[in-house]
Amino acid sequence: MKALVYVAPERVEIQDVPLPRAGPGEVLLKIAATGICGSDVHGFLGHSERRKPGLILGHEAIATIAEKHSSVTQWSPGQRVVVNPLMSCMSCAACLAGRQNLCANWKLLGLDRIHGTYAEFVAVPAAQLYAVSDQLSETEAVFTEPLANVVHFFRTAMSEIPESLAIFGAGPIGSLALALAKLRGIPRVCVIDRNVKRLEVSRQLKADRVINSATEDAAAAVRQWSGGQGAEFVIDAVGNDPVRKAAVKACSRGGRILLIGMAENESTLPFIEMIRDEKSLLTTFCYTPRDFVTALNLLESRSLNLSPWSETRPLEDGQASFMKMAHNPEATMKLIFKL
Repeated sequence: MKALVYVAPERVEIQDVPLPRAGPGEVLLKIAATGICGSDVHGFLGHSERRKPGLILGHEAIATIAEKHSSVTQWSPGQRVVVNPLMSCMSCAACLAGRQNLCANWKLLGLDRIHGTYAEFVAVPAAQLYAVSDQLSETEAVFTEPLANVVHFFRTAMSEIPESLAIFGAGPIGSLALALAKLRGIPRVCVIDRNVKRLEVSRQLKADRVINSATEDAAAAVRQWSGGQGAEFVIDAVGNDPVRKAAVKACSRGGRILLIGMAENESTLPFIEMIRDEKSLLTTFCYTPRDFVTALNLLESRSLNLSPWSETRPLEDGQASFMKMAHNPEATMKLIFKL
């Protein structure tokens, strides 16, 4: 079968690879569409220790069931599904408590030595599948996985609706956070980024203020926008040291800072200042099955939609597609391969 394989930093290529087989409890999926995630770009650039050359990347996908193992009874060939790519053991304390994202033995499609969805076919556990209606387009359905991340941190970290929200990063996660914030009734939301075209998308998604961090002091601009107090809740969807520092400065006294971006591992933050101002530092990772279901339901109900800012290409255009998303995404929120 045809697959897009990561072969070296900043290099992917189409290869003919063996067709996978569905083992016990698994189905064989025929991929219809699959998106490029920021973590895939991270791997493409050679920045991920867990993505080594020879790996088929990809984990955001919609597909149809091609075959199933005889042990699988709840699905039928031809059914249209989206894939939850985060696989947990379902037996540890975290999994039994409904916190499958914290499973000590979680696995992800397109990570380590588990081949992902940039291929014509992939075999996955049947438990990872969710049915999709015929009314939901492939372009919309690919957003289920990234939206599940946002649903998760809204549920776990935002126990109270803040009066003001600042989002550092106008990429897919930041934009989905903006859209969900508006849907959940957060009164005032500002978005910070260096990409002028993505900031224009934020305007179209009804951001109350957009801040170009290439031309403005982002933290100072957030504080001015919020009447000198700082935003009550701040999301860092970028994950490097300068942005984390700016997020702390942009946060109000008694406010909350949520870290989701993972561009860099180490950062130095002003902890004495944060303690004196009682700024809470929160983190979030992936999602649980309940978050995945909520995300799919939101998309099915047309409650939010970023597909107008998506671009579709054939898998054969993989190299140029990754170069675009890694170096010059412009307004494109999601580049999607259609197979």
